[in-house]
Amino acid sequence: MLILFLLFFLILLLALLFAIFKIGKWTLKERARVKWVISIIGILVVAFAVKRVFFTKMEFIQSNVYSNLYIVENPEKDASKVKKAIIDKIKEHLKANHKQENKLSYSNETECIYFYELGGRTFGFLGEAGTSYFIDHEEDLGGFVTEELGMYQEYRMAEFYYKISENELNSTCGELNWFDEGEFIKTDTICNLEIIK
Repeated sequence: MLILFLLFFLILLLALLFAIFKIGKWTLKERARVKWVISIIGILVVAFAVKRVFFTKMEFIQSNVYSNLYIVENPEKDASKVKKAIIDKIKEHLKANHKQENKLSYSNETECIYFYELGGRTFGFLGEAGTSYFIDHEEDLGGFVTEELGMYQEYRMAEFYYKISENELNSTCGELNWFDEGEFIKTDTICNLEIIK
Protein backbone atom coordinates (compact mmCIF):
# COMPACT_ATOMS: atom_id res chain seq x y z
CA MET A 1 0.00 0.00 0.00
CA LEU A 2 2.78 2.41 0.94
CA ILE A 3 4.70 1.59 -2.25
CA LEU A 4 1.61 2.22 -4.40
CA PHE A 5 1.02 5.57 -2.72
CA LEU A 6 4.66 6.61 -3.20
CA LEU A 7 4.53 5.53 -6.85
CA PHE A 8 1.31 7.52 -7.39
CA PHE A 9 2.86 10.54 -5.62
CA LEU A 10 5.99 10.33 -7.83
CA ILE A 11 3.89 10.12 -11.04
CA LEU A 12 1.78 13.07 -9.91
CA LEU A 13 4.90 15.10 -9.13
CA LEU A 14 6.44 14.33 -12.54
CA ALA A 15 3.18 15.28 -14.31
CA LEU A 16 3.08 18.56 -12.39
CA LEU A 17 6.70 19.37 -13.27
CA PHE A 18 6.02 18.56 -16.94
CA ALA A 19 2.94 20.84 -16.95
CA ILE A 20 4.93 23.69 -15.36
CA PHE A 21 7.66 23.23 -17.97
CA LYS A 22 5.15 23.32 -20.87
CA ILE A 23 3.33 26.39 -19.47
CA GLY A 24 6.65 28.16 -18.92
CA LYS A 25 7.79 27.36 -22.46
CA TRP A 26 4.45 28.59 -23.89
CA THR A 27 4.64 31.79 -21.80
CA LEU A 28 8.18 32.67 -22.92
CA LYS A 29 7.19 32.60 -26.61
CA GLU A 30 5.54 36.04 -26.44
CA ARG A 31 6.54 39.14 -24.48
CA ALA A 32 2.90 40.01 -23.64
CA ARG A 33 2.39 36.59 -22.00
CA VAL A 34 5.48 37.12 -19.83
CA LYS A 35 4.11 40.50 -18.67
CA TRP A 36 0.71 38.96 -17.86
CA VAL A 37 2.26 36.11 -15.86
CA ILE A 38 4.52 38.50 -13.91
CA SER A 39 1.52 40.77 -13.23
CA ILE A 40 -0.61 37.86 -11.99
CA ILE A 41 2.19 36.57 -9.74
CA GLY A 42 2.72 40.11 -8.36
CA ILE A 43 -1.00 40.53 -7.61
CA LEU A 44 -1.12 37.14 -5.86
CA VAL A 45 1.92 38.00 -3.71
CA VAL A 46 0.45 41.37 -2.70
CA ALA A 47 -2.97 39.80 -1.97
CA PHE A 48 -1.37 37.11 0.19
CA ALA A 49 0.66 39.72 2.11
CA VAL A 50 -2.40 41.94 2.70
CA LYS A 51 -4.46 38.95 3.86
CA ARG A 52 -1.69 37.80 6.19
CA VAL A 53 -1.11 41.25 7.74
CA PHE A 54 -4.65 42.64 7.94
CA PHE A 55 -7.11 39.73 7.86
CA THR A 56 -5.41 36.84 9.67
CA LYS A 57 -6.33 36.78 13.34
CA MET A 58 -5.12 34.65 16.22
CA GLU A 59 -7.58 31.87 17.00
CA PHE A 60 -7.83 29.34 19.83
CA ILE A 61 -9.09 25.94 18.70
CA GLN A 62 -10.27 23.76 21.58
CA SER A 63 -9.63 20.04 21.17
CA ASN A 64 -12.77 17.92 20.82
CA VAL A 65 -10.98 15.09 22.64
CA TYR A 66 -9.03 16.90 25.37
CA SER A 67 -11.14 19.84 26.59
CA ASN A 68 -8.10 21.30 28.38
CA LEU A 69 -6.01 21.52 25.19
CA TYR A 70 -6.03 24.59 22.95
CA ILE A 71 -4.27 24.82 19.59
CA VAL A 72 -3.33 28.43 18.77
CA GLU A 73 -3.58 29.28 15.09
CA ASN A 74 -1.79 32.40 13.75
CA PRO A 75 -0.33 33.64 17.04
CA GLU A 76 0.40 37.36 17.17
CA LYS A 77 4.02 38.49 16.78
CA ASP A 78 3.70 40.64 19.91
CA ALA A 79 4.32 38.33 22.89
CA SER A 80 2.36 40.56 25.28
CA LYS A 81 -0.78 40.19 23.12
CA VAL A 82 -0.36 36.42 23.07
CA LYS A 83 0.07 36.30 26.86
CA LYS A 84 -3.02 38.44 27.42
CA ALA A 85 -5.07 36.27 25.04
CA ILE A 86 -3.92 33.07 26.79
CA ILE A 87 -4.80 34.47 30.23
CA ASP A 88 -8.22 35.53 28.92
CA LYS A 89 -8.75 32.02 27.49
CA ILE A 90 -7.78 30.48 30.87
CA LYS A 91 -10.39 32.66 32.60
CA GLU A 92 -13.01 31.70 30.04
CA HIS A 93 -12.10 28.00 30.35
CA LEU A 94 -12.34 28.01 34.16
CA LYS A 95 -15.66 29.83 34.13
CA ALA A 96 -17.07 27.22 31.73
CA ASN A 97 -16.12 24.50 34.25
CA HIS A 98 -15.07 21.86 31.68
CA LYS A 99 -14.97 18.27 32.86
CA GLN A 100 -11.76 16.63 31.63
CA GLU A 101 -12.02 12.86 31.31
CA ASN A 102 -9.11 12.11 28.97
CA LYS A 103 -5.55 12.64 30.18
CA LEU A 104 -2.55 13.40 28.01
CA SER A 105 0.10 10.69 28.18
CA TYR A 106 3.04 12.89 29.22
CA SER A 107 1.05 14.43 32.07
CA ASN A 108 -1.33 12.81 34.52
CA GLU A 109 -2.69 16.20 35.46
CA THR A 110 -6.39 16.76 34.89
CA GLU A 111 -6.33 20.25 36.39
CA CYS A 112 -4.13 21.75 33.72
CA ILE A 113 -4.77 23.77 30.58
CA TYR A 114 -2.35 23.32 27.66
CA PHE A 115 -1.64 25.78 24.83
CA TYR A 116 0.21 24.61 21.70
CA GLU A 117 0.87 26.46 18.47
CA LEU A 118 -0.58 24.95 15.32
CA GLY A 119 2.31 23.31 13.49
CA GLY A 120 4.35 20.25 12.62
CA ARG A 121 2.25 19.22 9.65
CA THR A 122 3.70 16.97 6.97
CA PHE A 123 2.33 14.31 4.63
CA GLY A 124 0.46 12.22 7.21
CA PHE A 125 2.11 8.82 7.54
CA LEU A 126 5.26 10.09 5.79
CA GLY A 127 5.94 12.22 8.87
CA GLU A 128 4.26 13.87 11.81
CA ALA A 129 0.58 14.77 11.59
CA GLY A 130 1.16 17.93 13.63
CA THR A 131 -0.54 19.49 16.61
CA SER A 132 -3.80 19.81 14.62
CA TYR A 133 -4.10 16.01 14.89
CA PHE A 134 -5.15 16.36 18.54
CA ILE A 135 -8.14 18.57 17.74
CA ASP A 136 -10.18 15.52 16.69
CA HIS A 137 -8.02 12.52 17.70
CA GLU A 138 -6.74 10.95 20.89
CA GLU A 139 -3.05 10.31 21.25
CA ASP A 140 -2.00 7.10 19.48
CA LEU A 141 0.74 5.53 21.57
CA GLY A 142 1.27 2.32 19.66
CA GLY A 143 1.09 0.66 16.30
CA PHE A 144 2.69 1.56 12.99
CA VAL A 145 2.56 5.34 13.59
CA THR A 146 2.75 7.02 17.00
CA GLU A 147 1.12 10.39 17.64
CA GLU A 148 1.69 11.87 21.09
CA LEU A 149 1.43 15.52 22.08
CA GLY A 150 4.79 15.22 23.85
CA MET A 151 6.40 14.83 20.39
CA TYR A 152 5.60 18.48 19.67
CA GLN A 153 7.39 20.22 22.54
CA GLU A 154 8.74 22.95 20.24
CA TYR A 155 5.13 24.13 19.68
CA ARG A 156 4.33 24.36 23.41
CA MET A 157 3.35 27.91 24.39
CA ALA A 158 1.92 27.74 27.91
CA GLU A 159 0.68 25.34 30.59
CA PHE A 160 -1.52 26.37 33.51
CA TYR A 161 -1.50 23.96 36.50
CA TYR A 162 -4.19 24.89 39.01
CA LYS A 163 -6.19 23.85 42.04
CA ILE A 164 -9.77 24.86 42.71
CA SER A 165 -10.34 25.58 46.37
CA GLU A 166 -13.13 23.47 47.86
CA ASN A 167 -13.76 26.09 50.57
CA GLU A 168 -14.21 29.04 48.23
CA LEU A 169 -16.24 28.42 45.09
CA ASN A 170 -14.62 31.16 43.01
CA SER A 171 -11.05 30.64 44.23
CA THR A 172 -8.58 29.15 41.76
CA CYS A 173 -4.81 29.31 42.21
CA GLY A 174 -2.07 27.90 40.07
CA GLU A 175 1.14 28.31 38.11
CA LEU A 176 1.24 29.48 34.53
CA ASN A 177 4.41 28.26 32.79
CA TRP A 178 5.45 30.15 29.64
CA PHE A 179 7.47 28.61 26.80
CA ASP A 180 9.19 29.96 23.68
CA GLU A 181 9.65 27.32 20.97
CA GLY A 182 9.27 24.68 23.69
CA GLU A 183 11.92 26.19 25.98
CA PHE A 184 10.78 27.23 29.46
CA ILE A 185 10.88 31.02 29.99
CA LYS A 186 9.19 31.84 33.29
CA THR A 187 6.35 31.07 35.70
CA ASP A 188 3.54 33.39 36.76
CA THR A 189 1.43 32.66 39.82
CA ILE A 190 -2.27 33.21 39.34
CA CYS A 191 -4.77 33.40 42.20
CA ASN A 192 -8.45 34.17 41.77
CA LEU A 193 -7.69 34.67 38.07
CA GLU A 194 -5.30 37.55 38.78
CA ILE A 195 -1.52 37.39 38.16
CA ILE A 196 0.56 37.78 41.31
CA LYS A 197 3.94 39.34 40.54
